[in-house]
Amino acid sequence: MIFIKQANKLNDVLPQLFEKIADYSELLFTPNYTDVNGVIHKLVNDIDEADFDVTKSGQVEIIGWLYQYYNTEPHERVVNITGGAVKRADIPAATQLFTTDWVVRYMVDNSLGKYWIEHEANSKIDKDLKYLLPADIKRRTDDLNLENIKILDNAMGSGHILVYAFDVLIKMYEERGYSSREAASLVLANNIVGLEIDKRAYQLAYFALMMKAREYNRRILTSNISPRVYVFRDVTNIPDDVYKQLSETTATEIKALVTLFSDATELGSIMQFEKQYDIELLKSEITKIKADELDVFGIAASKDSIINMLNIINVLQIKYEVVVTNPPYMNKFETSLKKYINNHFKAYKGDLFSVFIFNNLQMLKPDGYAAYMTPFVWMFIKTYEALRTYIVDNKQISSLIQMEYSAFEEATVPINTFVIQNSPNHELGSYVKLSEFTGGMVVQDQKVLEIIENPDTGYLYRTNQANFKKIPGSP
Repeated sequence: MIFIKQANKLNDVLPQLFEKIADYSELLFTPNYTDVNGVIHKLVNDIDEADFDVTKSGQVEIIGWLYQYYNTEPHERVVNITGGAVKRADIPAATQLFTTDWVVRYMVDNSLGKYWIEHEANSKIDKDLKYLLPADIKRRTDDLNLENIKILDNAMGSGHILVYAFDVLIKMYEERGYSSREAASLVLANNIVGLEIDKRAYQLAYFALMMKAREYNRRILTSNISPRVYVFRDVTNIPDDVYKQLSETTATEIKALVTLFSDATELGSIMQFEKQYDIELLKSEITKIKADELDVFGIAASKDSIINMLNIINVLQIKYEVVVTNPPYMNKFETSLKKYINNHFKAYKGDLFSVFIFNNLQMLKPDGYAAYMTPFVWMFIKTYEALRTYIVDNKQISSLIQMEYSAFEEATVPINTFVIQNSPNHELGSYVKLSEFTGGMVVQDQKVLEIIENPDTGYLYRTNQANFKKIPGSP
């Protein structure tokens, strides 16, 4: 009985993670505390209580690693299929890839962190940005409203990038004189935004962010503040009774969006919209829809589905100061996804990661930053020449780290990580070449820290990207 009551209490404070246990199912559910092979017995007896201490370094990272290894078998089954497209239901297993901690820190430090330092001449935050690469800081004079800064991860997985960004944002608020308790609420409500196609990964990201917020504000679970993170759900079978209660204009718009969202879990964050929608107006009309007591047509569930859809459209429509992600790597598309990419991203269709590189740049405000971890083939091969040319001609490569060929075993492909600014080329970029340093990601991490300590080490290069045009294909 205590177990059931606790589960239902957790539903009150973490509704996206714990489902309410209905009265009738209490009779069917008997947790076993004595079975030595049972999960409850193992949790209580086999794991040191100190290992549950979320204030210790790395605790939130564990959630991501757990999820990756939970996914190992389906991932290997999907990526090892010979020929054939990756089916819609298999996309999460094929593309979920946990991002190593130091790479997360490099991406956030050199995007969100750098953006803050450019605006705050007296900031001392750089001493906490352990992976900020040597570079010229261009000072900006425009006023920066901290509550308006938004960082998006539109393929967030279990939330690792957003959780680290949370810590960096807290330091920014503290520099502005906020208490950490007040700052935690503001970060959740205003600054952090995430999207994901996999419900389990989304739930873990939601959980990790709530636990991170609770580190700074012990009352956060009873505050009714929820992270702005959302999971794509296919929207289908909306009953006519929903549309009948809407104005003609609203019904037409919702129908068009529902048609697009029938493929939501396949298209995810690369969805494109024909126009800018007034989301608040649409949501206000949807919330007014009434369902009778029996609700035999499932109107309440349809309303919930449409509101989630509108929240996601709102995320995809607005512009961001910072977009950071480890996008999906996949080039075996089913027919509908292949057709969509051909229609909207033809020049960048070589792989889903290259579509994300281009698309995320469109989501930035002027001078905003996009950071990525991707396969490094986009730097050289002809398939990605259009992408390189677009970046070199229109954007500023702020920094780039090319890793040793087999450093990141989990990805099964050679990796790089880089940050692009949404502005024309106006400064030297910082380029780090780690190709010679074998020994995996631990060694790569050490070499990056060495170069930050001593930029003259010999594998940091500063150059203007215009030089890349001198070689055909701009490698």
